[in-house]
Amino acid sequence: MTAVPRSVVVIVDPVRAGIKLAQLFNGLGHRCVAVLSEESDSEFWRASFRPQDFLFTLHEADGFTALVDALRGYEVSCLVPGGESGVDLADRLTPYFPGVPALDPAMAHGRRDKYHMAELLTARGIPAIPHCRTGDVETALEWYRGRGEDRVVVKPLAGTSAEGVHFCASEDEVRAAFAELTGTVSLFGRTNDELLVQRDISRDGAVEFTVNSVSSRGRHHVTDVWRMRRRMVDSTAVCVYSELVHPDETDYGLLAGYLQDVLSALGIDNGTAHSEIMLTPDGPVLIETGARIEGACDPGAALTLCGRSQNSLLPASYLDPQAFEHAITAPRPSPALYARHVYLLSPVEGKVVHPPALDRIRALPTFHGMDTTLDSVAVLERTVNLATCPGNLYLVSASPERIEEDYAALRAIEGELYADMLADREGHGAPWTS
Repeated sequence: MTAVPRSVVVIVDPVRAGIKLAQLFNGLGHRCVAVLSEESDSEFWRASFRPQDFLFTLHEADGFTALVDALRGYEVSCLVPGGESGVDLADRLTPYFPGVPALDPAMAHGRRDKYHMAELLTARGIPAIPHCRTGDVETALEWYRGRGEDRVVVKPLAGTSAEGVHFCASEDEVRAAFAELTGTVSLFGRTNDELLVQRDISRDGAVEFTVNSVSSRGRHHVTDVWRMRRRMVDSTAVCVYSELVHPDETDYGLLAGYLQDVLSALGIDNGTAHSEIMLTPDGPVLIETGARIEGACDPGAALTLCGRSQNSLLPASYLDPQAFEHAITAPRPSPALYARHVYLLSPVEGKVVHPPALDRIRALPTFHGMDTTLDSVAVLERTVNLATCPGNLYLVSASPERIEEDYAALRAIEGELYADMLADREGHGAPWTS
């Protein structure tokens, strides 16, 4: 008879990008338990779940007390959020397992709610976006007028994948955003009774970056930094591509230093974080941070480019601080490579009648891996945010010029790809060219 292990790694919502986490710990000889939150109770999240990677699975829907009691029958080594939907439940479980590496529960209220996130930064004197939280459009408009802003962003307090994000340039657009969003239900099953209104800091020379990090006992390490390019679709800024930033670039140091303060303020003492930061003429300002691994990415590409990734450092960050320290001081690959992380973007929608012809994309000389749903969907959606993006890929080379050539070729191939897949093209705009 095989003995049941008593020491387990608990992963809360190992779904979508988080499905890889159990394999990391299992490969090191640990056993994992999956906990599925009520926030992930939809096909969008659960379709990717792999129960075969776990010793067993527990459900928040069966009751929080029953969940705690079941976990107390084991020696919990660490509590790991597998994705954004698992952050809140992981935080609520943490006090029941004192001494276990996790996120600081004292700052839990600021790790999902973007209003409280900004408030925690402001309280520590860390630059944050001016904001207003309200469920009343007239209050929002009063704030809008009082600040003299010409552009603001209206969005859910705890959204994901740019769901519900509206860029507004007038009172009428603010009203329209509130009318569209108030009372809607997010991908996490939360009702948007209140919304966040923020100053639009994306102009006047500001540049957006994504910064990935891993922390262990309050020691923060940046794994990779990417300079983001977006394009407006309707009222939302959609990801088009991002370019790797190297550690010897000035922007890298500014962002890494700022993020150290942000992570400490938000109590992200252990594990991963995916942060969006705007580098303004006055310095870095946080857009938001998620206390989990980056979603639409290939950790293998980050490992190749940077010599480490969030996934490669994650187990040690929780379970072996000395190994973590050794790993983050290892030299980065030399000579440095250039990379562009490209998001597939469909300007059309309709029923899929032909499988995607992806071979031409994979044949591009700088191609370095792709993650896509195009070969499994019955209906192609128009891309309006990250949740409706049909995939992403990497172009990697020692030559930035060669990447630019392949990027132009990719967008041309992409336009033909979607047209060939669809029976009826209910188009909403020209193919992507930028």
